[in-house]
Amino acid sequence: MINIGINGFGRIGKSILHQSIKNENIRVNAINFPDFKIDKIISYIQNDSFHKYDKLDVDVVNEKTIKINNNVIRLLNKRTPEKDMWNGAKYVFETTGKFLTNENAKEHNAEYFIMCAPAKDDTPQYLFNGNHLTYKGEKVISNSSCTTNCIVPLIKILNDKYGIDHANFITVHAATASQNVLDGVHLKNRSHRSIFNNIIPHTTGASKSAIKILPELEGKIYGTSVRVPTSNVSMVDINVTLKKDESLKDILSFLRTKQEIVVNDDEHLVSTDFMTTTNPTIVDAAACMKMNDRQYKFTIWYDNEWSYSAQAIRMVNHMSKYN
Repeated sequence: MINIGINGFGRIGKSILHQSIKNENIRVNAINFPDFKIDKIISYIQNDSFHKYDKLDVDVVNEKTIKINNNVIRLLNKRTPEKDMWNGAKYVFETTGKFLTNENAKEHNAEYFIMCAPAKDDTPQYLFNGNHLTYKGEKVISNSSCTTNCIVPLIKILNDKYGIDHANFITVHAATASQNVLDGVHLKNRSHRSIFNNIIPHTTGASKSAIKILPELEGKIYGTSVRVPTSNVSMVDINVTLKKDESLKDILSFLRTKQEIVVNDDEHLVSTDFMTTTNPTIVDAAACMKMNDRQYKFTIWYDNEWSYSAQAIRMVNHMSKYN
């Protein structure tokens, strides 16, 4: 049994909880959610505006403990880490975005600590179906970003089979909780504008993260991003120049043989149809094209909340086999 803790309880933390509860190999030991109210947290667990899953039965044990199925979960209320707060949880998911260096991760005194965002230092980044087989038992790792988890499985497959000369992509990303609902002060340029009615050019660190995971592609992959007024599910449009010239039909046929990704052939689907999908790399076959010799465009869908959380859980499953 893999015992986990969840630090922070926003969109990713909640998605990890729901998927872990239904995973017979995982037990949720504790959730750290400062200033929680027991009735509010139960409502938040049971209801969601995007993901339509079965409502969990949540029993209140006491004001600091709930029970979901066979999981007795401690509810912590810590703004700063304290010694022994994660007792019983071997693996702690960091979902607040505040503990993204090896140094401040160690403040949690967790046996293993998984950052659910790119690290801000040289903490190793591991990604399932990317470089997870090179994991060496490190205590603190980063699971990189949702976009990196989307593009890496595809570009790894393409590079291993055909070789990549270069690639560039644009992420059409759904809104996130860090953006302003209405115009207001914000630290990032343009992010002070309302996401409700704007397409907002944005930066992405996915290309840098991808290179850390696949260093053989250094100097070959670049990317940018725009934020759009949708609630969830994002898309990557990636242009790739391969070393070998193949027909698009043959490439898509080859991709269909790879269990790491999904090739979707239904040309009628749009973003909401990919809500609550667990695969981070869903290739839209109808939207792909061959542009010139060795030059191809691939369109990839991903649920930036649900599939990312699924990837984080897959990585911890792999870590548990190593440790």
